[in-house]
Amino acid sequence: MKKSFAIFASFTAFILFSASPVYSLPGIAQNIPDESGVFVYYKDSTFQRESYFGMAYYNEETVAVRYFAPAQTDTYPLTPKKDIQILFSLDSSKKYIELTGERILTAITPDDTDIVNYLHDMVYELHSKRKKAGILEEKTVLSQEYEQFGGSTLIEYDPIIPLFSIKSISSPQGTKLFTLVTTGKLVSSSDDSFSQFSALPVNIKDEVHTFTQNKKLHVKKQKIEYTKTENITQKITLDSQWTKSADNLYCLQDKAILAMDILDFSSIENPSEQNFALNRFRQNLTLGKEASYPYSQLFAVEQKDGFEIFSNIFFNDVAKTFTKDFKILHKIDSSTYGIMTLSVFYGTYSKNKKYFDSIIKSYGLK
Repeated sequence: MKKSFAIFASFTAFILFSASPVYSLPGIAQNIPDESGVFVYYKDSTFQRESYFGMAYYNEETVAVRYFAPAQTDTYPLTPKKDIQILFSLDSSKKYIELTGERILTAITPDDTDIVNYLHDMVYELHSKRKKAGILEEKTVLSQEYEQFGGSTLIEYDPIIPLFSIKSISSPQGTKLFTLVTTGKLVSSSDDSFSQFSALPVNIKDEVHTFTQNKKLHVKKQKIEYTKTENITQKITLDSQWTKSADNLYCLQDKAILAMDILDFSSIENPSEQNFALNRFRQNLTLGKEASYPYSQLFAVEQKDGFEIFSNIFFNDVAKTFTKDFKILHKIDSSTYGIMTLSVFYGTYSKNKKYFDSIIKSYGLK
């Protein structure tokens, strides 16, 4: 399960966060400032054809925007895909969006003028709405005027979402007009996850990754313990079908991977900065990386017994596979948090839901 080994890196991510530059769009005060490389994609349902708007953030002075529409093969005449991407330069000294330059990165024709104007308008208008919303401490829905979406709209905000913190824009009657599809973070200069996004499969199916429980092994349960920090021991119950790959890393054949770790924020003395680092880590748990895209509308966080349980489905566009991901975060003391992550191929999870749910429930502290 090569893709899943990437999740192991997330346990040390907070250390990288503290060393990474942080930014925000001009004039926007954010609870979780954006990191270089974060991006978002929305489905814009006001177009007659399936259409997506994306924005990637590089720093205070550079962003990329993209319009993508898949080819329409069920109509006549056939409609080819449309892909327009622009790199914008911003004046970071301003409290509003002022474009200082632009470079169109894809081929365009005179017929694409409306789309190019649309991309310009979206940057200005989404920024304006987000700025008016102010600092967001929690999820909220605001009534805001948005002419492009028909005037009066309801905009759903969630501070964990990068850039504009917008989850959806709806009509007063509740019709979804603009909906978050996926979020991600570019991890290197060669990562082209933003420019290669081509929509998520509507049907989440996995008939390839099957798994049959060995009942004889299943009864041989193992109480796994991991101690990284003195006096803090994480525990979980597995069975003999799991193999140990490292002190805190276990694999179920090539179908699933599970790991535990401790996050230590004690080196950050300021409580507000500690909270900032923790929120940054929480956001990072929701982002896709290296062509692995989360279904943002399926993302859920459950608060249970002091634990935050993050769950979602990710689509890997290279391997064409789906995984069900769980991440559990819990506070141990004022500066220490435990984390457990479980990533399972969707076909394996969907047919053995009770089995994996029981493993998740067994996690805790000794």
